[in-house]
Amino acid sequence: MIDFNDKRQVAKAIQYTNVNPNLTREGMLKHLETCMKYDFQAAMVAPCYIELAKDVLKGTGIQVASTLNFPIANDTLPMKIAALKEMIKTGVDQFDFPPNPGLLLGGEEKAYFEEMKQIVEVAHASGVVVKAMLEFGYITTPELKAKAAQLACEAGIDWVKQSSGWGVGGCPADVEDVKILKANIELPCRVKVSGKVNTLEKMKAMFEAGAELVGTSSGPAIVDGLVGDINAY
Repeated sequence: MIDFNDKRQVAKAIQYTNVNPNLTREGMLKHLETCMKYDFQAAMVAPCYIELAKDVLKGTGIQVASTLNFPIANDTLPMKIAALKEMIKTGVDQFDFPPNPGLLLGGEEKAYFEEMKQIVEVAHASGVVVKAMLEFGYITTPELKAKAAQLACEAGIDWVKQSSGWGVGGCPADVEDVKILKANIELPCRVKVSGKVNTLEKMKAMFEAGAELVGTSSGPAIVDGLVGDINAY
């Protein structure tokens, strides 16, 4: 557990996020400047800005994170792997992706697992960290949530996350969901949260439940002890 009185430790547990489709290059540069000002753990950016972020953040120790097949989740596995290879080529350090929830919901556990396993194999071969957004907005029963976490852990996923926090499958971070994730994984798999974590108090509650990393567009507000935009990610 981090010391929530230490702003530096708080910042180093935050992936500061802006993946909005209408974000301009100028807006991304401002986002990266903020990442450097606060020394966040990572800048979470859309795939089109990976190269720019790598260039701007070079030498800072701040990682470049991005998203794969987000937020829809139902590209074919070869499509996902092709996109992942392109992201690796452009220098991504880590990425979040939603495993296809329709597979799990339809009882196709083997296919659900295999998708994650193959994505992990490609990523880990290049030293890239993999985070699975399990989209509990779709997977709503405690039993299926537990199964999703177990399969992700077994597949070698580095971080499990209750949701992207976006779209129909997205949902706000919830203490009970974090507890389910934590109870159904083993190290080295760990828990990340996303979705309406916009205050230091909310972040602390998630960490007390078992999370160790948060993705949010309210990073500066959290570190500064303020309240982030309730309508934002």
